[in-house]
Amino acid sequence: MVTAYIQILIYGLINGALYGLVGLGLALVFGVMSYLNVAHGALIMIASYACFWLFHLLKVDPFLSSLLIVPCFFLLGVIIYKILFDSLKRFPEGQKTKNSLLISFGLLLILSNLVTILWTADERAVTPHYAGFVIQFFGLRIPYIGIGAVLFAVVVSILLDLFLSKTYFGKGIRAASQDHEAAAMMGINVGTTYLISFGIGVALAGIPGIIVSLSSFNPSLSFELTNKALVVIILAGVGSVYGVLLGGFALGLAEAIGVLFIGATYREVIGLVLFVLFLLLRPQGLMGKRS
Repeated sequence: MVTAYIQILIYGLINGALYGLVGLGLALVFGVMSYLNVAHGALIMIASYACFWLFHLLKVDPFLSSLLIVPCFFLLGVIIYKILFDSLKRFPEGQKTKNSLLISFGLLLILSNLVTILWTADERAVTPHYAGFVIQFFGLRIPYIGIGAVLFAVVVSILLDLFLSKTYFGKGIRAASQDHEAAAMMGINVGTTYLISFGIGVALAGIPGIIVSLSSFNPSLSFELTNKALVVIILAGVGSVYGVLLGGFALGLAEAIGVLFIGATYREVIGLVLFVLFLLLRPQGLMGKRS
């Protein structure tokens, strides 16, 4: 019985790593520009389809496909920003959030329906030869894909944190996120900083899309992934890359514990309950500071 409980918690940590990756790009965009891009889930879903077709048409390994998907999604993010979001930068913070929410919700609906028209609503999955491989010890089973998801989450979080804290452009992004007017007075091109930040945020959607593609997915997954990203951001708080990862792990473990005690039927409800509780009791999140 104890082994079964530990096994469920392991799967909770694996899911949590995915949730952390799902929330990372959205947290970056919202933290820097106050843009609430709820189309983030649809972009992750499209990355899953990109990984699927690369695997089935060109036999590209899912994890290696990140070398192609991430740069392409960066360019996609730049295009989306220039067309839809560039004009919002002149608005006050609250207005930027509201307008970006409306625009991105429309984009979410368009992308989800477009994918349904192009590829139908059928369930799909990428099945490489190692899809069923597991590591076994003490009666526990840890899938190779789950290990890859955790490693991806940790490595991407470390690289993003190093980029934001150690590079000149990364420091400019942090400065613009804290006070864009002061950053502009210090010689930082805020427009370019916003453009590149949005591109990075969309590029980060490509990575969880690869992990999602290794299980079943369809166009309706866009809405579920957006919900997960929003819950993770609330759990994490704004301003900490590792906080987003911690928020993902917290959500994954909470869902696993919920499955243990109340059943899998209410798994999705657990995230919404945490969302409300943190908004009421700790709105700054796990790693944020109360203002």
